[in-house]
Amino acid sequence: MAVFAVHFVYRWLVVSENRLLQTFNGWKICLWFSIPVWYGVTWVCTGYILCGPNENTSRFIKDNIKEVLGLEFNEYTYLGPFLYDKDENGTDVVYVAPFIGLGINSGTICSSIIIVLTFGILCYIRIKNIVVTTVNSLKMRSLQRQLFFALVIQTLVPFLLMHIPVALMFAFVFLDIDLGVYSAIVSMTIAIYPAVDPIPTLVIVENYRKTIIYWLCCCKKVAHVPGQTTIEPTRFATLPPSNLELDLEN
Repeated sequence: MAVFAVHFVYRWLVVSENRLLQTFNGWKICLWFSIPVWYGVTWVCTGYILCGPNENTSRFIKDNIKEVLGLEFNEYTYLGPFLYDKDENGTDVVYVAPFIGLGINSGTICSSIIIVLTFGILCYIRIKNIVVTTVNSLKMRSLQRQLFFALVIQTLVPFLLMHIPVALMFAFVFLDIDLGVYSAIVSMTIAIYPAVDPIPTLVIVENYRKTIIYWLCCCKKVAHVPGQTTIEPTRFATLPPSNLELDLEN
């Protein structure tokens, strides 16, 4: 998600011709690449320190994992927040550390959503103005319009496949609702996102679309093979009997 946020910042810097675009050249680009690294470190530390394995969580998931997946407790490891429990008297207990960890992870998701929305809208406005004010050829205006629609759809794809599924999963955890095997849907949607993301551009941009159709239809020119030789089969003819007679008497 952090990579996607940086991607949208870069898009806006390009279309707006901002001076900060120079920071993607030279050693300064390492600063941009470090942002996803810090997001990843935050998730790892939060998951391991605040949402790591403990006695209460192990007791809660042990029977459930065995029933659903058929795995014994010593056959897997886990990380995850366990927020609510009941003590021996039936009183509700809230575990603070996992609650804080889930809040931190939720904050990183929200920051990614805010960055994507903000710079996506800025790109939308900028490209729309370019399309309206462009006085170049009709081909250039058509290309700008295609890129404009591709940007809109590419903004929706990660929301449908990453942000919304993860946000819903976190919301169900906060509400103490067990999704069971349906929680695996989040992993599947995130996994297919890299394959789905370039499809809008490949379909909407005319040059890409025509090239794909060309190759799918196998419209290749047949190359002429020089020096081709044709061998005709040998034909045999029957000659008529000769009118000459051999005189053996002499």
